Amino acid sequence: MKRLSSKKTISAFSPKNRPAYRIRLGERVLVESKDCFSGIVRSKATLFEDIPMEKVNPATGPIEIQGLAAGETLCVSIDRIKCGKRGVIVCSPELGILSKDVRKSRTKLVEIKANKAVFSDDLRIDLNPHVGVIGVSPAEGVLPTYYPGDHGGNMDTIEAREGSKVYLPVFVDDAMLAIGDLHAAMGDGEVCGTAIEVPGEVTLKLTKAEHLDLRRPMIETRTEWISYAAAKTLDEAARLATSDLVRFISNSRGIDFEEAYMLASAAASLKISQVVDPLMAAKMSISKRYL
Repeated sequence: MKRLSSKKTISAFSPKNRPAYRIRLGERVLVESKDCFSGIVRSKATLFEDIPMEKVNPATGPIEIQGLAAGETLCVSIDRIKCGKRGVIVCSPELGILSKDVRKSRTKLVEIKANKAVFSDDLRIDLNPHVGVIGVSPAEGVLPTYYPGDHGGNMDTIEAREGSKVYLPVFVDDAMLAIGDLHAAMGDGEVCGTAIEVPGEVTLKLTKAEHLDLRRPMIETRTEWISYAAAKTLDEAARLATSDLVRFISNSRGIDFEEAYMLASAAASLKISQVVDPLMAAKMSISKRYL
């Protein structure tokens, strides 16, 4: 199994990026990841305002996946996530849904011990390790790695965890995948702008999804299918995520739009993924038992 070093990262997804690594379709790889601040934050004295934006969300790659063509669908199977022993979480007047209420920036270093995040002397948080940035090159343009979108990117969704499969539409030959921004723990919304951000390693298997035609990312967990969409407003992201899941239900069950729409209303759940990136993100899930 190849180890892909975090010494090679990108700060933006672009078809002009040159590959840092080349693998064959079907290979299993171990991807090293820096934390979302490129390891710059080593004490609580370093604040969000001290970190250059080009150092935010470094993603290991790009990974050229030989045998995958534009118009196809990449399946990223997340086999294992290994978090570092210390994470960081920040809040700032420049960051988060309540940024205007933040009186001053603050940085908290969080030790990871016995599968818990040590938030304070009297509080331990259960871990839910997942991948924040997982994306492919867009067909054109430059998208910073802290942006989510149809290409994936800074998805910041807790379902991108061990045992899940993240499906991404491919816009350029060989996909040019990049991975980073691991989280030890995060709630839906990521409301202050950061999760418990950690360095670490992700073990992946990269294959082609033969019969899945996507406009935007989807995630398959052990029990659910989840659509994902990012847009300028949460309303638009919710509309796109709902549209994608209804289309998926219609195709999976062989039923018309109206029947799938009613099933989604009765059995699927629309949720917020995050509300703090340059684009808002929503997701909609349905249990596999209804498909």
